[in-house]
Amino acid sequence: MLNNRARLIIKVAVLCMAVSLLSFFTGTVVGRKQSYVDINDKEAVAPIVQEQLNFKKLKPISDVIELIESNYVEDVESDILIEGAIRGIIDSLGDPYSSYMDEREFQNLITTIRGTFSGVGMVLSVHEQTGEIIVVSPIEGTPAQKAGILPRDIIVKIDDVDFTKKSLDEAVSTLRGDKGTKVTIHIKRENIDELLKFELVRDDIRSNTVENELMDGSIGYIKITSFDANTYDEFKTALDNLKAQGIKGLILDLRNNPGGSLYESVRIADEILGQGLIVYTEDKNKNKLEEYYSDENKINIPLAVLINENSASASEIVAGAIQDHKSGKLIGTKTFGKGSVQQVTPFEDGTGMKLTIARYHIPSGRCIDGIGIEPDINVQLKEDINPFNIPRDSDYQLFEALKVIKSSAEAEIQER
Repeated sequence: MLNNRARLIIKVAVLCMAVSLLSFFTGTVVGRKQSYVDINDKEAVAPIVQEQLNFKKLKPISDVIELIESNYVEDVESDILIEGAIRGIIDSLGDPYSSYMDEREFQNLITTIRGTFSGVGMVLSVHEQTGEIIVVSPIEGTPAQKAGILPRDIIVKIDDVDFTKKSLDEAVSTLRGDKGTKVTIHIKRENIDELLKFELVRDDIRSNTVENELMDGSIGYIKITSFDANTYDEFKTALDNLKAQGIKGLILDLRNNPGGSLYESVRIADEILGQGLIVYTEDKNKNKLEEYYSDENKINIPLAVLINENSASASEIVAGAIQDHKSGKLIGTKTFGKGSVQQVTPFEDGTGMKLTIARYHIPSGRCIDGIGIEPDINVQLKEDINPFNIPRDSDYQLFEALKVIKSSAEAEIQER
């Protein structure tokens, strides 16, 4: 049975990727192997020396744990200390998208990826300057959206617990819960002095992510609210349905779409674009990790894409690829600017970690992370309009898209 100190060193070593578990458990073997290495061979000696130095750097952490367990005035569970040490290591990165997750938090993440969970229906992020937890967008039709929670709202308290210094994963985990249970959220909103209080009842957060309709008799409209495991299939069904009605142009609405599955977004982009690059990922050393390409098939009708400040991540990949390929016009306002790649790693004890390992680059080479994508045609809504509940007769962004599609369709007819 390993003691707490050994357990800490092992787990921190895994997280830091400083030394392998093999070298930890077989240190004497490494020592024997070292005796066969020519000490004058710097290339051969360097990895062994560096490994030992890295391992020694972990020792102060275990020393602190041991001192607390031996001398602290109160009893403290060793698992809590170990988890705190691990969270501290990752928090020191200053990256709101990298985090350590306990069993509950990790299961919540997996549930989200699968597309079905119970909660209040908000996509959250962390303010880069203040570290506050902000609402990227409430999901349409959910308790949060129906209650009036808005993008850019800042979560201050959940059930009377201060969350100004809590992690993003802790907030998400706390907001999740069984259907029918209640949760109280206190929110700070721009230009309002007092905190706003919302009492919400959790519900199943699972709905179709694609909506479609025929506009003006010949223009298809497809709205994608997020990218989950079924989005491509829903999109393909909607597109085929509209094509069967003989559409002359298509409006793709990505407003308020917080992102989701890269795989699903790439598949949808492949349906739209001709042959070429969709997106690639690049690590800190400028190495390309993954490249995604579309085939020669494409939508051969005029295309307009609606975007706004709540269009993030996977939706920005689709919009950016369309813009770079000049396959359609982007209409609306500048997007959110979330273009980093998180690797999810499960651990044997049921916990897990998210770590930012790369950034997305759209075909032109632009990195959208922290920058966003500017529309080809900037169209603002009136300030008093809720972007999640836009009256059709006041949707000037949609009006502009219809105008662009009709103009393009007429131009194509004249060319023929």
